Amino acid sequence: MSILVLEKILAELEITLEEDEKKILYGELLRCFGIIGGYGECERLEKLWNDPVYNREIRRYIEAWVEFRKKRRTVEAYA
Repeated sequence: MSILVLEKILAELEITLEEDEKKILYGELLRCFGIIGGYGECERLEKLWNDPVYNREIRRYIEAWVEFRKKRRTVEAYA
C-alpha cells in the first residue's frame, strides 16, 4: 500500500521509474521528511502531499532526485 501513494505522486508528476528506483526513492522520502518508522507511513506521506507547502517540497525533492539519477547514469555510462 505504501508504494501506491508514491506511484500516485509520480503519476501526477508524470515521472516513470523502475520498481527498484521507486523503493529507493520511497525510503529516501520517508527519511527526508521524518516519517520513517512511524505508524501509518503511507497515510502520513499522503497527508504531506496534500499540504501545499509539503507538496512543493516533495515535488522539488523528487525532481532533484530524478535529475541526480539521470546524471549519475550518464557518468557511469562513460566510466
